[in-house]
Amino acid sequence: MKTPCVRQVDIARKIGVSQATVSLVLNGHPTTRVSPDVRTRIETLARRMGYTPNLAARQLKGVKSRLIGVLIGSGAAPVLFERVTALERAALGRGYRVLVGQIGRRFEQLEAYVDDLVGRGIDGVVCMSHENRDDPTAVPKMLSRLNNVVYLRKPAILNGRYVHIDAADCIHQAVDYLMSRGRRRIATVVLDRFHQANLDRYRAYFEAMDRHGHGAGEDLVWIGGDDLGPNPHEVSNEKADEVVECLVGKARADSIIAINDDWAAQLIKAIKRRGLRVPEDVGIVGQGNFKIAGFFDPEITTLDPRNDLFADAAIDLIVEMIDGRTGREEMPRTIKPTLIVRRSA
Repeated sequence: MKTPCVRQVDIARKIGVSQATVSLVLNGHPTTRVSPDVRTRIETLARRMGYTPNLAARQLKGVKSRLIGVLIGSGAAPVLFERVTALERAALGRGYRVLVGQIGRRFEQLEAYVDDLVGRGIDGVVCMSHENRDDPTAVPKMLSRLNNVVYLRKPAILNGRYVHIDAADCIHQAVDYLMSRGRRRIATVVLDRFHQANLDRYRAYFEAMDRHGHGAGEDLVWIGGDDLGPNPHEVSNEKADEVVECLVGKARADSIIAINDDWAAQLIKAIKRRGLRVPEDVGIVGQGNFKIAGFFDPEITTLDPRNDLFADAAIDLIVEMIDGRTGREEMPRTIKPTLIVRRSA
């Protein structure tokens, strides 16, 4: 037997207030017209009766949910989880709340999230994990059911709106700095040749080395593979030793640009296990400006991806789309990283 839908008018009758009063409370409108006692009674009774808002009806009336979804992949880079916090802060500052979904490798899980977001009448979505080896268009196609989607990096669809964090500029800045410190055998770590950020880093490395007149060979680039496991942004002691043997032991690198600060910390430990010093023998530059970079020994020189600027740009773009103010094309919106010099390089 189907449970009857609880209406705002049912709650109003039981408490003895107007439906307008119940609507003000349950739709989250700040007002001094409703006393704290009445507000509490309405909210308590609504929960007890199992009231749920009719989001479809609200949308037909043009009422916004004031909700923004954030989708992030499981096993994603640690920096992406820090971006979630920045996105929540930016959304709250613009009067929106955030719902976070961590999506796995199975499309069924993403479909379930999309169904949930549609049912909640979500106003917009920030998708930070959309690249798929088998079908680059799969995730954007699923998200086409949602309005006002903004991606981290360019999606594999026409006219997709996105914010670009310039991974290539990270490498250019790192190489420029290391060259200014007298380094010439600069090596780099790239996790794969699939994800756009890794491809950008790979290409930028050779461009930067050529620009300085120190053309580099493939022996100074360590590229990860499937053996890194489901969380490639984390590295074991054994893998760090392998990378250092490859880049320092065999290729005679005098510095390494790590994929992130967690990798940088592990590489520093591996270099020390070989009896070498950081930065005297080998300089290390990380990426991400994780907390570990500031308290590791030595403190890690890193590139801050400016999550705050990314979050502001992404939420502002969604709000513009919600308000219909995206007539002027300003794509892509690009965020440049900031070099933070510490003692590791």
